[in-house]
Amino acid sequence: MAARRIDQPTARQVRLGSILRGFREQAQSGSQETSAHALGWSEAKLNRIESGRIGISERDLIRLMDRYGVEEAALRAYVLDLRARGAVRGWESDIRSVVSAVYADYIGYEGDALEAYNAEVVLIPGLLQTHDYAAAVLDQHLVGIPEEERSERLSIRAKRQEVFKKPDPLVFWCVVSESVLRHQIGGPDVMAAQLQHLLTMSKEHPVTVNIHVLPESSPSHSALFGPFVVLAFPERWEPDIVYLEGLTGNRFLEETEEVTAYGRLFRRLMMKDSLRRPESLELIRWHLNNIGKE
Repeated sequence: MAARRIDQPTARQVRLGSILRGFREQAQSGSQETSAHALGWSEAKLNRIESGRIGISERDLIRLMDRYGVEEAALRAYVLDLRARGAVRGWESDIRSVVSAVYADYIGYEGDALEAYNAEVVLIPGLLQTHDYAAAVLDQHLVGIPEEERSERLSIRAKRQEVFKKPDPLVFWCVVSESVLRHQIGGPDVMAAQLQHLLTMSKEHPVTVNIHVLPESSPSHSALFGPFVVLAFPERWEPDIVYLEGLTGNRFLEETEEVTAYGRLFRRLMMKDSLRRPESLELIRWHLNNIGKE
């Protein structure tokens, strides 16, 4: 069976390609050219498979795993299942006309992730934003966008938050700079509702929503140059990825050294420098009670 061309690869297809690239590197099977030649393929074919630009048949996938010495039955079964699921286009694949391909891929990754570790220095994390707060952020970021696109983007943000309602909900850890609590995005009423929402989410989801506040006095602010998210997946053989979000573009980091560095930074922020959960919620409550008084 010929490989299926993918005009817009799904997030799972890209992850499968990343896993296959990891297999090749771990097996020390050489370059893409060497591995492709051993299978009777062109280098371009293997390159497109590893980048997610084309699909891969089950037969070819089994040949690749045999080539790379992947013997663990559970791992082989998982990879084959990921290939099958990769052909199913989730809702994130239908919004690429509204948001960037990178953001659409991130939504797909977020939906499959087991845990997310989010550090925010300017805004409330997107998964915890109220509709009015998100609307105020959007109106500042994309001034004058058509109302239809505005509504669609807000709908996308709300749909992302359904990760907390899944049978196996996302476990979300966030470190939020204290200054974020002071920024009255959308005005006092919108910000008050947003802070109350943080308290409510923490109460209603005590296991899956974990909010820690980084005090303004912490020297660790000097290590933060922007928001980032580390996503961890359920299976041990699927590598973590880092998502960086900026004003003019977003990107992923997948190199082991870079991902490890961000993971280490988040652990330091949460375990050493941030307030514990009860103290963090108390500080959020204090800011809520003092909106307009500071």
